[in-house]
Amino acid sequence: MTGGKRLADRIAAWERIVAGVEAGYAYGLDDWLNDMDLRRGIDEALDVLKPRERLRNKASIEQLAASDARFRKATAAAGKCLWGSTVAAREGWHADRQWWYFRKPRIGNAELAQDIDAVA
Repeated sequence: MTGGKRLADRIAAWERIVAGVEAGYAYGLDDWLNDMDLRRGIDEALDVLKPRERLRNKASIEQLAASDARFRKATAAAGKCLWGSTVAAREGWHADRQWWYFRKPRIGNAELAQDIDAVA
């Protein structure tokens, strides 16, 4: 991803997702994973930003840090990768680095809770 606008747009989308998680996540596991994939995309974009681009995107990066803190508060550790252990192993995901895949909403719905419980 090149352009700060695109990164800022993704971070703004993440902010909207976080607000939805805080209010009570109303969707299913597939939607949750899609939302967490957005956060992974942001992380991957940040990994390739050059110092000048980081400086240009400073406000968005600060907004991301605030949104991440709110997300952590509105979620709980799931004790596992919600994509499943096979996918986590194949992708090399770990709770300390790709932490968003290892969290679940504190307020959700019964179907989502059941689907999370069924993840192996």
